[in-house]
Order: sequence, then C-alpha cells, then structure tokens
Amino acid sequence: MTVSDTAPRPLHVALANPFCWPWVRRGSERMLQLMSEGLAARGHRVTVFASAPEPGHERRGAVDYELLPQRPLLGRRQLNVCHAFAWALAPRLATAGADVVWCLSHFDAWAAARARRLGARHRVIYHSMGIPVRAYFRAVPVDAWFMRSALRGADRRLVLSRFAQQRLQAEFGVGAEVLPGIVGDASFQAPEAAAGTTPTLLFVGDADEPRKGAALACAAWARLRQRHPGLALVFSGPASEATRECLAATPGLDGARPTFLGLGRVDDLPALYAQASVTLLPAVWEAFGLVLLESLAAGTPVVGAAHAGIVDIVDPAQPALGALFDPGSTGRAADNLEGLVAAIEAVLVGGKPPARQAACIERARAFAWRALAPRYVAMAEGLA
Repeated sequence: MTVSDTAPRPLHVALANPFCWPWVRRGSERMLQLMSEGLAARGHRVTVFASAPEPGHERRGAVDYELLPQRPLLGRRQLNVCHAFAWALAPRLATAGADVVWCLSHFDAWAAARARRLGARHRVIYHSMGIPVRAYFRAVPVDAWFMRSALRGADRRLVLSRFAQQRLQAEFGVGAEVLPGIVGDASFQAPEAAAGTTPTLLFVGDADEPRKGAALACAAWARLRQRHPGLALVFSGPASEATRECLAATPGLDGARPTFLGLGRVDDLPALYAQASVTLLPAVWEAFGLVLLESLAAGTPVVGAAHAGIVDIVDPAQPALGALFDPGSTGRAADNLEGLVAAIEAVLVGGKPPARQAACIERARAFAWRALAPRYVAMAEGLA
C-alpha cells in the first residue's frame, strides 16, 4: 500500500451558521471564518452556508459562500430570520453533495439532519457556540423543538467549554465533547509590541447586550479614574446611540466620555489589543470568550468574570495572564463592581513588561489554529 492509498481524500465540508461576516461579527461568525479558511488550507473543499442582506454566491479566497436571503417571518422572536434560514437551508444541503456538514447553531444542525431525510448522505457535526439552557427556550418554544431535533440528528456533538458541556448534560441529558474555540494565527503580535502611551481599558463586544457587562465596565472606569486620572476606556463593537448616552451618563465620570469605535475592521483588532493596557470581558453566560484569547495573542492581559467558559481561558494560578472576579449576579448581568475594580487595579499595577506579554502570548498559542487544527481536521476526516 502506498502513501497515497492511506492519505485521506479531500472532503467537501459544508460549514453552516445563520450569520457571517461582514454583517455580523460575534464569536460564532469569527469561528466560521477561521474554520473555513483553515480547512480549505488543509486541502478540503469548503462551502459556507449563511444568510446575508444581499443573497447570492461569493468566492472568498479558497472558500465558496452560499448566502441565503434574510427573510423575517413574524417577528424577532417567535418566527424570525433564523427559522427562515433553517427551512431554506435544508433543501440546499440536500443537493450540496457535502461529505460533512459542520453546524454552529441548532438551526442549521436541524437543517442538516432534515436534509438527510430528503436524500443527502452527509454526516452532521453540531458544534454549539452557546450554552444550552432550557430556560432560554421558554420564550420561544419552537426553538426548543429545533434544539432537540438538532441533538438527536447530529452524529457528533461538540461544545466550546467545560461549563457548556456540564450544562448540556444537566439540562438535556446529552453528552458532548469539548472542542474549544480558536484564535487566528494572524492575531499574534511580537512580545515587544508596546502598549499605547495612554493607559487604556479595552472592551470588545456588543455593548448593547446587557450580559456582556458594558455598564459595569463603565462604572469600574469611573471608580478607577479617581486613582488613575489619565485612564481611558475604549469600546470596539456595536453600541447604539441610546447605549452610548447611557454609558456616558455613568455617575462619577464628571464629563469624561468613553471612546466608541463602532464595529470597525477586524484587521485592526490585533493592533487595538496590543495598544491596550487591559482587555475587559465582565460577561456572564459566555460560552467561551474569544475576545480574551485575541487579547492574550496580542500580549495584553485580561480581566474577566469567573463564570462559564471564561474560566477555561484565564487560569488564576497564572497572574501574568490577568485576573478573574466573582461576578456576583449571574442573572441578567454581573453586578460586583468592587470585585471588577479590584481585578482591574491588580492588572494595571503589574503593567505590560516583556515577560508578561510573552506569558500572554504563550497561553493563547494553546488555542491557535495551528495548535488545534489537527483536532478540527481529524473530527471532519474521521467522521467522513
């Protein structure tokens, strides 16, 4: 038998998620982009199925994008664009000829299972980008049906963190493997990348989403400015005008305003992280925390809530990486202001010497695509 006889054949891998770049930029959309490029670089044919305001076909590098229309049905909750995407996706996958369909939400995982009932022969990986909690589905009962169907129809079930793994077992009685999120190789900066001249707290994420903790971050900044008068706070990501005005009215700011960069360009993020003193993610119910990994890859320490997937990234035994704080409430949002202030203060005092930057980068390397690619590729090749 020759080497060519034993080498795995190139696969047709379909990756599916309701949304994609550049229209939506969250952790799942970041994962979609990194996985598609990484699998294509390994020689596999990759097709991404997502929705877009302007549907059609696009070729992005070595990856084909099949963009389905975004059609809201009855509203934002009960029957929305995600449901419409799932129903439109099933017949498309039935004729796509993929060997493996790797799904990042329960909507497309349902569609991939449905496509097999329509005649497709692909295998299905359901890689949950969230934390499966039954209470989430009470407001939208049809989503619970999609979720149960996705779990039943998947050949492999994956989650991003140990917390998500535990919740899936406790809430749905279903086991899953942990396959963590990935940080792109291009995110890494040299250890000597220096912070900006102004000490800066950086918040990367959706400030409009309460559980992300933008309000708590702004309150902590107001408190810290009393001891660090030149300290700046920068928000990168979605922030409505109402949110901006609400944050600017945080007590104790005395007329100071945070800087809002908006969604911006993804290519600008590594430099943004590298110039910051600390990156904040005071979020609860975070499935993983890709923002923290991207910051560490740029040599910048982090502060996060000691809850959900964040604890898989930041090890309290390695203070060079940053600090965790007890979030207090894990309901709608964290509320432990004193804890967050103390955590930020501890990291600020340590600064960003070369040794700390190197430790941050070394930690992020464990989650780099080059490190995790064998597991991702083996998952697709082994299943096919």
